[in-house]
Formats: sequence, structure tokens, C-alpha cells
Amino acid sequence: MEGGVTRKVRLLEVLLSCVLIVAASIALPPSPVRADESAPTPIYQTLDELEGKRFAYVNGSVYNLRVQERLESTTEDFYPSLAECVAAVEAGKDDAAVQLSYCCQLAVNRRPGTVALLPEPIAEVSEGFFFPKGSPLTAQFNDLIARFADDGTLAQLEEKWVAADESGKTLPAQDWDAPNGTLKFATSGVIEPFSYVGEGGVPKGYDVELALLIARELGYHLETSTIPMDSIFAAVDSGKADFGGTLTQTPERASVCDFSNTVMPTTISVIVESEQGAAGGAGFLGGIADSFRKTFIEEDRWQLIVSGLGVTVLISVCAGALGILLGYLTVLCRRSGVRWVGTIVDGYQALMGGIPLVVVLMVLYYVVFGSMDVAGELVAIIAFTLAFGSTAGTTMWTAVDGVDVIQEETGLALGYTRQEVFKKIIFPQARQQFTPQLMGQFVSLVKDTAIVGYIAVVDLTRASDLIRARTMDAFFPLISTAVIYFLFCRLLARLLGRIAAKLDVTNRPREIKGV
Repeated sequence: MEGGVTRKVRLLEVLLSCVLIVAASIALPPSPVRADESAPTPIYQTLDELEGKRFAYVNGSVYNLRVQERLESTTEDFYPSLAECVAAVEAGKDDAAVQLSYCCQLAVNRRPGTVALLPEPIAEVSEGFFFPKGSPLTAQFNDLIARFADDGTLAQLEEKWVAADESGKTLPAQDWDAPNGTLKFATSGVIEPFSYVGEGGVPKGYDVELALLIARELGYHLETSTIPMDSIFAAVDSGKADFGGTLTQTPERASVCDFSNTVMPTTISVIVESEQGAAGGAGFLGGIADSFRKTFIEEDRWQLIVSGLGVTVLISVCAGALGILLGYLTVLCRRSGVRWVGTIVDGYQALMGGIPLVVVLMVLYYVVFGSMDVAGELVAIIAFTLAFGSTAGTTMWTAVDGVDVIQEETGLALGYTRQEVFKKIIFPQARQQFTPQLMGQFVSLVKDTAIVGYIAVVDLTRASDLIRARTMDAFFPLISTAVIYFLFCRLLARLLGRIAAKLDVTNRPREIKGV
């Protein structure tokens, strides 16, 4: 009784804390966007001052090649999005972050006082959509891009998506006929204003609207998916996406895929630390409240978090249940006594134990199911089932093999069949040994699902990535994600503990029949 009351008190404390944080976040006004005239002063004024410095780049970008053309002896670090690059500059881990000028300006606006734009850009670049080699879409896109450039459509899109006013940044509804089917478009979703995730988790931006307009002219509907930058080439090459974009064309990239004409000429800029540093901020509590608002309240981003958590739970539960069944099946295969069956089980477990799970996931999605229209969530369930089944099978077999052989011989002497001995004598004893280990492995499985974003699945971690790219706040979304994972894993551990207690025969009251 006392323990139940304590748990209720703790729950009330947590709920009260959440209410206070929400109240504080609503009470404080949002941080204003920094105007150009009050832009912070960078600690460097010329590119030459960054000679020999450490640069931060987004995974999959080639802007480091342009920096190397201008500077010597620079060091390179790569991060999932510009938000992490900016955070590295703020923390002093890197001296500069490099990205397209529009993206850099937005990042500086959203991190007021801590970072600034270097006055001197690195180079001019041209961005374009890219397609599989020989795709007929390339010529069709080029014709429409040329037409949109002549009639002013591209200029209107640029003015719309780089503007500070968010109210007009909406996408046209796909209410047109699509006699040619659906085009699949893969984009990173972390490069505002080109592509980012807006309200309700919907991909939007300059690239997305331009792709929509082109799809309408060609008689298609458009299906947009957000994939990490370093996985987009694999998605297009494997046929998971019909085209991707937009990216900077290089000779190496052009040798493996086709690029469209330029959709928006721009420059590459550099973000460095400002002279003001972090001075003049809103204070710790004000910063926490503002971060809470930007992460959860604005654009209803809490829905993206909840949806991502739901995907994490779905993949974890399905893979956990199926993995236990697969592991049990491997135990039965080992007990069959057929040598070649045991060899297959050994090979399967050795293969799963020797390959990183993220590689297994991507091979299944982009190679094994590359030409099939299979949902990423289903592929993730298959990958984690195979991984957890291998681990669970090894754990179960170790416990089963540890049961004294005399137990089985005694059961056979009493007239039981070999299958009945395993079911009624061997496995119940082994279960008491492997159940606690399986519970810990299942909790680890939940945390391992954080890699499913590589195959266009928006789980909890990927949702956090998309939000960080939008808010340019690397701290609070990461901490929030960590807290959610911690609370969910703690809840899961307690639930599994109760299930294990129910299955533990030593906790059951002894009954003596006939008395």
C-alpha cells in the first residue's frame, strides 16, 4: 500500500512539473527574429583567417571541396544537420560551419548573439534535382525548369520561401488528376528553406513546392519522404525514390546520376562564433521555456514527437515478440539433432552478430527490398526481428544447454517423449535463467531502433532530428528525446518485471493435491 502511494506522489510531482514548464513557456514571449541591422559581429572577417581551422559540414555535403580549394590544412567534421554544426561552433569544438547562404542566415537568426555570418562567402553554387542515370524524367524536368525560369515562377518561389513571414509558406493541394501515377521524391528535410518539416510533420520548402508544380505539369501526384542526406543517393539508386534533391553537382556525382538544370543559384557561406558570444541571452529559465515552446508548442511539433514515439513502440513490440518466437525456433532447430540445420542456425547467428545492425537495416531496405514497394516500418521490423531473434536464440540455448542432462534422462525413464521432456521439464527450468537477460536485451532493442531514420522512417529520434533542423536548437530536443527514451524504458522494464514475476514458478503458492 505504501509503495503504491509513493508511486502516485511521484507521478503527481512529474505532472505538476510539466504543467509549470508549459505555463512558463506560454507566459514568456517568443524570441524575435534578429533583424539585419542588429546582426552580430563575427570574430573573423575574412576567409583567410580560417586557414588551418576546423570546419563542420552536414553529412553528404561536398562543400568541403570548395573550402579546400580556398584554404589549406583545414580539418573536417561531419554532422547529421546544420543544427549540430552550429552547436559545435558554439561549443568551441569547431571554428566554422559551412552551408548554403539562405540556410546559414536562418541559423544565425535563430541563434541570436552566439554565432554570426562571415562577410565573405566561399563560392557560388548551383543546386539541382538528381535522377537515376538515364532517367527520362531529367529532360522533362529541365523543360519545365526552363519554362518556370522564363515566366517568373522560380523567382516567386524563391521570394516566398526565403521570406521571414511563415504565414504564406503553404503547399498547393494535390487536387489535380494524375493519369501517370505517383512520383516518389526523397529529400533530407533538414535544409530550410529548401526542404524542412513544417506543421503536422508535413515536408515543405522551395524544393518540395517546385517538385509539386513539376509533378502537376507532368500528370503525377507527388509522394515526399524525408531521408538523411547520406542515404538519399541509395534511395534514388535503388528505386525507392524516383528523384532526389536538390544537391550541388560535382563530376563524381554526375558520373553516377543525372542532374537537372539549376533551380536556385546561391552561395556557400560560413558561420563562425560572434564577438558577443552567449551574452545577452534570456537567462537559463527563459531559455529552457523558449526551447520548450519551439520544440513542442510551435507548429504543433508535439504531434511529430508523439507520432515518432508510436513508431518506435510499434517497431519495438513487433520485433520483440517475433524475435522471441524466432529465437525459440532456433533452439528447437538445435535440439533436432540434424547437423545441417544446426549449421544454418550457427551461420545465421554468426552473420547477425558480425554485421552492424544499421548495415543490415540498409541492406534490407535498399538492396533486398529495393525494387519492392515495402513500407520502411515493415523492413525495420524484419531487420530488428532478425537481430533480436539471433540474440534471444543464443540466450535461450545457453540456458537450455545448461540444464543437467540427468533431468532429461529422468523424464525419458518416466515415459515422457523427448518433446514432452523439453516442454515440461527442460524449458521451464531454463526460462527462469534466460528471462531476466531477455528483458534487458529487449530494452536495448528499443534504444537500438533509433537508427531507423536511415530508411525514411520517422521514429522518435528522427522526429528530434527534424525538429532540431527547424529550430537550430541542438540541446533541448536531444535532452527531451533522452528523457522520453529513459521514461519509456523504465516503464517497459517495470512492466516486463511484473510479467517475469508472474511466470516465476517459485513465486506461486505450493498446492499439495489430495490433502
